[in-house]
Amino acid sequence: MREFTDSRGVEWKVWAVTPAHMHPITRGEDYMDKLQDGWLAFESGSEKRRLEAPYPANWHTAPLPELEELCRRASPAPKRKMTPSGQRRAISAMEIEKEAEADADARRAFMSPGGREWTVRVHECLDREGAAQKVLRFTAGDIVVELLQWPENWRDLSVLEYAVLLLDAEPPRRRKKGEGPQRRMDDREP
Repeated sequence: MREFTDSRGVEWKVWAVTPAHMHPITRGEDYMDKLQDGWLAFESGSEKRRLEAPYPANWHTAPLPELEELCRRASPAPKRKMTPSGQRRAISAMEIEKEAEADADARRAFMSPGGREWTVRVHECLDREGAAQKVLRFTAGDIVVELLQWPENWRDLSVLEYAVLLLDAEPPRRRKKGEGPQRRMDDREP
């Protein structure tokens, strides 16, 4: 899984969904016709896109402009009025994508000593000069804290070590309401 901010300032998550993530019965459904070989899922706070396979094998290491181009080429995920069968299909697709995201092992969550729940992940964005950069991003609600340098073993750190990293980070900033990934009503589990 990768997270990046595109040249317009929109934050995206991208991950691969492969046939291995799909139940054989689901893979055979009519609505999965073009997606049977998998897809790249792109998700921002306001939309979800899918780039059908075949897609470049190096998407997870491609430079940021190439990743942004893949996102532009991806088709918006259809927003349909939910019928009972459509709702089951949507839940099935969400479960497939959640499993693929979890398999990517790209984020960690922890509770700070003060009781705040934080998520840690690598995020790609453009610096002030427009060059691609990676940061280790800590988020808790609307609070965003970023580190320009971090240990390679960041996934294996303890809560105390994460807290120390937070102390070494740039001052936190808050997202404006409506910016960044937001939950949608249809994201809630039944």
